[in-house]
Amino acid sequence: MEQYRPYGKLTQRERFGYALGAVPFGLLAYIFTFKYIEFFFDDLKLLPEYFIIGQVIYLVINAINDPLLGQLSDRTNREKWGSRRIIYIKYGGPIWALTFILVWFPWSLDNQFVIFLHYVISICIFDTMLTLVVLSWMALLPEMTTDTGERSLVNLIVGILGLLAIVPVLIIIATMKTTSFNFQILMVTIAIASTILSLIVARESFERAEFHNDQVFSLGKSLKETMKSKSFLLYVGFNFCNTFLGGIGLSYLFVYALVLGENFGAAIGAFIMISIFVAVFSNIVCMRIRPKWGMRKIILIFGLLRAIGVLVLFLLIINPMPLWVIWVAFIWYTFFGGYSIFSIPLLHLSFDEDEVKNGIRREGMFLGINALVTKPALSLGPIVATIILVYYGYVQGSDIQPSSAILGIKILFFLIPAIVVSISLIFIYFHPLYGERLEILEKKLESLHQEKANRI
Repeated sequence: MEQYRPYGKLTQRERFGYALGAVPFGLLAYIFTFKYIEFFFDDLKLLPEYFIIGQVIYLVINAINDPLLGQLSDRTNREKWGSRRIIYIKYGGPIWALTFILVWFPWSLDNQFVIFLHYVISICIFDTMLTLVVLSWMALLPEMTTDTGERSLVNLIVGILGLLAIVPVLIIIATMKTTSFNFQILMVTIAIASTILSLIVARESFERAEFHNDQVFSLGKSLKETMKSKSFLLYVGFNFCNTFLGGIGLSYLFVYALVLGENFGAAIGAFIMISIFVAVFSNIVCMRIRPKWGMRKIILIFGLLRAIGVLVLFLLIINPMPLWVIWVAFIWYTFFGGYSIFSIPLLHLSFDEDEVKNGIRREGMFLGINALVTKPALSLGPIVATIILVYYGYVQGSDIQPSSAILGIKILFFLIPAIVVSISLIFIYFHPLYGERLEILEKKLESLHQEKANRI
């Protein structure tokens, strides 16, 4: 029988053992997102009508599987399978890696229907396994520790490990032909490495024995209780805005570089370095002041400074200004976005609140509904960006743009983020879990966990 583990700080081995999941899961997800459209649409030349039909099917499957797989994880029989999260990492991770390999080996080079079948089947299976594995992994951390500072620290480690692994690989494959033998060999190698790392994550992470007797709700009741959580719904609104901004982030770097200097390569390099190092420095600053200010206050203050500062700088650069002003604006925006380190821990508070209310942990369903609602923002961001660029006369594929297009790029780069950040702060302002109420929640949670532990 499993022994009760005290709550609070994790060991260094447990922190890094869990955070290591950012490497295999990040690699598989980001490489897929980065290259699958190029592979099927450009290299295999799938007809546009087939491509659009496939995207619609993919959208439906993608939307449905999030809450259903979340419920599956929550309701997994712990006595029969030994766990409800780790089992899907341990056995689902290797299967997910196999589906990743399946994507990159063409079933046909000239038969459009066969290419279409390959396209739909492979991306839908890949996304289903992605959801199952990553959702289970994300559900583990709030069960491993209830300490907000510890959760934030682990998420910082997750971010750093993910960046160190993902960025170099994306740079390497950026110019590789997806149908080349070298690319296929690299994908197989990454899949094998990801399998090994996912097994290590499963071994080094743990589930708490006191949750194994939780009687999870039916699908209908679970959905109903999830949608009744005020803190969760407000978080989803906040996260929708953040996801929208992510959709117009690095994906449009080729456009932003046009206002960041004449040296395209240097501009991109500086953009990425600032995005990484300034952001991580700000993450650390936010974590240091969290015990005194709390997550909500930091998000509101940093977010307000982020929005107002970028808006003022945008008004300054509407007309031609020295290049350094644009870089100052970007650094300002990045630094005061450091509160992103609290995005996941803030969601964890809704899990905790729900457990105190209902007596059970249902991370899977919460994560599934969050993904269901916020994933459309990934598409909405590029749609808005494209409309703005087209409206202002952006010329595709040209290094020389009319002044109207440059204005459109500045609007996309600074004004739109200022507006969206401001909207996101409205959700945080009304978020109820802070101050005395949060302290009461933490005490009730500790008491509930002790009661569950006594039943082991």
